[in-house]
Amino acid sequence: MAFLPVRARYDTVVVTCCCEVGEVRIIAGAWRGCRLTAPAKEVARPTTDRVKEAMFNLMGWDWSGGLAVDLFAGSGALGLEALSRGAEAAILVDTDPRSLAAIRENVRRCRAEGRAQVWRMDWQLAWRKIASSCAEVGWVFVDPPYRLDAWERVLAVLAMSPVTIRHGVVCEHPRARVLPDAVRGLSRVKHRAYGDIAVSIYRPVAGTGDSEEGRGDDGAAGRDLPGQL
Repeated sequence: MAFLPVRARYDTVVVTCCCEVGEVRIIAGAWRGCRLTAPAKEVARPTTDRVKEAMFNLMGWDWSGGLAVDLFAGSGALGLEALSRGAEAAILVDTDPRSLAAIRENVRRCRAEGRAQVWRMDWQLAWRKIASSCAEVGWVFVDPPYRLDAWERVLAVLAMSPVTIRHGVVCEHPRARVLPDAVRGLSRVKHRAYGDIAVSIYRPVAGTGDSEEGRGDDGAAGRDLPGQL
């Protein structure tokens, strides 16, 4: 898959010191076990391994759509997990230099330079760039800083864009932050809560999905996960 062109100014990142935050690693696939670095807690809130594993189990293993996009990449862990599990390419978007430094280091650790692009830009600009190419994407990850409360805003932009989203949009959000069952052309088809964290998956299809809080994909009751950030 050919990557989208990115202006040179987005390729320049001021490298700052990163620190390890808990245990962040690739859960499954070709790079299983690869340890990742994460920016400081005040910069990004990395998805814990247990929530990430539950999220990807909920998504399934259908990666035939090719491109994964993480609009608030933080450490890049979600996009790199997607690549490890078979996504053809990934676009990792962030604006903070410390997050970008962590993302680039993690891309290096996974030896994913040929399959991952790191974009230093706002999520809206990044999505407009993707839309201008008439690209089709497989999955889109939406895990913004909680203080922005941006989930519905992002979903509305994705729903109204010409980009084909083959598999879905994955939102990680606080359990207490209730997201709507539908946003324009996107319908929520899965919703699970794990401790204080929830995962909602939207797809561009009509109808309502299942929204059983605290239940696993196999219908078993979900367990509270310790150690959430």
